[in-house]
Amino acid sequence: MAGHSVAANLLMLVFLVGGALLAGQVKKEVFPDYDLDRVNITVPYPGASPAEVERGAILAVEEAVQGLEGVKEIIASAREGVGSVSVEIIEGENIERLAQDIQSEVDRITSFPEEAEEPQVVIAQRRRYVVDLALHGDHSEWVLREVAEDIRDRLIQNPAISQVEMEGVRDYEISIEIPQATLRAYKLTLDEVARRIRRTSVELPGGAIKTASGDILVRVNERRDYGHEFGKIPIITANDGTRVLLAIFLEARLAFWVSLGIPISIFGSFLLLPLMGVSINIISMFAFIITLGIVVDDAIVVGENIYHH
Repeated sequence: MAGHSVAANLLMLVFLVGGALLAGQVKKEVFPDYDLDRVNITVPYPGASPAEVERGAILAVEEAVQGLEGVKEIIASAREGVGSVSVEIIEGENIERLAQDIQSEVDRITSFPEEAEEPQVVIAQRRRYVVDLALHGDHSEWVLREVAEDIRDRLIQNPAISQVEMEGVRDYEISIEIPQATLRAYKLTLDEVARRIRRTSVELPGGAIKTASGDILVRVNERRDYGHEFGKIPIITANDGTRVLLAIFLEARLAFWVSLGIPISIFGSFLLLPLMGVSINIISMFAFIITLGIVVDDAIVVGENIYHH
């Protein structure tokens, strides 16, 4: 029995009332928060077997990081198409500094196979998942992804939510298919087509032109973002710059009149050039090239509208 029952009873009452009032503010989680103290290195190696991944990637990474100060244990695994190395640090070591050292050592490795992709070095993190939201419907994958991105953006605006990730969605991709008969007819390979498309779809700075009123920035803006834009890239051109595969993409009658518009416009200009005192030179030839594209594009648009109405 307590010698001062009043004080004991008062302390018991404080515990009961205070605990009942603050019980709702206690954080609830399945596992307590803790640090993993690990740095993970992932080396994608598409198409390689586990044995090839081990020889070409895993062994080189292990050799590069095993001598670093602060490393406690190295665990490696090789799977088909990817290799991973987990580096556990000694307790109390600075994991940020060690991750930078590991990144530096991995960047120095020159023995990776050419088919291997860029290694990824990240600090292992444990995240507490609260809820999973599944989105489905009778719509295209494009529409579902746009709706999912909108939901993600709205959830992340909530101050009580620190992170929202989308899973099960594919990256945006444009597929270009060419019939095998077409490749054989023009003696092309898929690698050659890919290189020509890659050279055509570019966005590069071209410097600046100094003028009295200021500098004018020059830029090559030929980047393609949508499928129909890639469909307009000419793969093969003749020696004079004219394009090949026209009747294949248009109706035969429309293709004929579009093609006929090219010599008509050129020979028609020959009637006016002497009257205007313009000669055939590099500048006028460049104008011919620009006008040629305008004539063909306009002829296709106008012809399509006529034939479909």
